[in-house]
Amino acid sequence: MIVMGFRSASGDDRFPAELESLFAAYRTSTLEVEASAEFMPRLWERIEGQQTVTYNFGRFARGFVSVAAGLCLMLSTSFLTPPQISTSKNGTYVDFLADDTDDSPDTAAI
Repeated sequence: MIVMGFRSASGDDRFPAELESLFAAYRTSTLEVEASAEFMPRLWERIEGQQTVTYNFGRFARGFVSVAAGLCLMLSTSFLTPPQISTSKNGTYVDFLADDTDDSPDTAAI
């Protein structure tokens, strides 16, 4: 008979000696819990307490992802739309360059 990788020398349904000694050491190291009327409610309290922490973390993570997605959407639309530049002048590029030239003499060299 093979149990968890161990092969029993005899043909009976017992575990190998190494495994039996491991189970015995485990039994002596753990406390025996006596079942009382409050055992199941206390057990469910502990389970629900751990689930509450996990649920709160999940809520925080979902909120963080939602805010990050909204921010990415807002930034991507702001980069995709071209800036609206309005000028009061009408004309071509050459007209704008001609208007920018200053005909006054350079007085900094004097």
